[in-house]
Amino acid sequence: MLYFATHTAQFIPHALQSVAHHLLLYACRTPGSDAAAWNCGGPMAETDNPETKLPHATICGDGEIETILWAWAKGAPKLELPHGVGFEVGPSTGLNFLVFNAHFKSKTVANENNAVYNTGVTVSATTEQQPKVAGIYLSMSMLGSVPPHKKKNFDIICSYHGGTVMHPFAFRVHTHALGFRVSGYKVSTGIVDRWIEIGNENPQHPEAFYPVKDKFLSISNGDWLASRCEMFNFRNSTTNIGMKHTDEMCNFYIMYWKHRDKNSAKVKTMVCKNGFPWTHWRNKFNNLPF
Repeated sequence: MLYFATHTAQFIPHALQSVAHHLLLYACRTPGSDAAAWNCGGPMAETDNPETKLPHATICGDGEIETILWAWAKGAPKLELPHGVGFEVGPSTGLNFLVFNAHFKSKTVANENNAVYNTGVTVSATTEQQPKVAGIYLSMSMLGSVPPHKKKNFDIICSYHGGTVMHPFAFRVHTHALGFRVSGYKVSTGIVDRWIEIGNENPQHPEAFYPVKDKFLSISNGDWLASRCEMFNFRNSTTNIGMKHTDEMCNFYIMYWKHRDKNSAKVKTMVCKNGFPWTHWRNKFNNLPF
């Protein structure tokens, strides 16, 4: 049998923290545009010259959910996957295109010194089939706000129903300026809920994928995944959840591997979007980790 798949093993960023807010690499069945570059939304639109305006399109085409392969922010170092673990892309997987997404802090800094053209990622790959297939599970807040000069927690809770056992090996946190701690847990409910930490990190540190605390951790159908972003708004105005760098975000990424099976080539990013203002750990679990 032939395997027309590429298994990425290493991601090396090429970016300046002063220029790029964050970078993402996606795999898509079809790209959102046939253009070499396009605007996928956010405040970084195009220059004022009509001749250089970029077309507007989604990251992937046809309403497709993007498959995340890699993310970078705040000067994070390169990422190396564990031996024998790889993301699968290529014709046999339905993920035919890689789309690189860069969010710049402003049009001014992006255009200085050809920063746009010097920003990217080098990905090493192999056509040899790997015994373990990698994927990403993303928990994210969808709504909410932080009043001025107030502290607030954003909680996210979802039950895992991915079909196969997930083995986390790395995690990544993401907020903008207000976050000071993001944490994620596996929770097994019962008379006394059992919390196992996946990881926690200050999102103002380099936003890399860090090793999970328990390398033997596994997540099965029915387990709960609970994330929390702790924020303090030092500003004089309310800050809302949103896409602009002056807004806020609350994301907790789990990078995992699963044993190869007949569905291995169909691993897509799983997203938990149950992060709403009315979502609170205390309303779901009978004891909390802190």
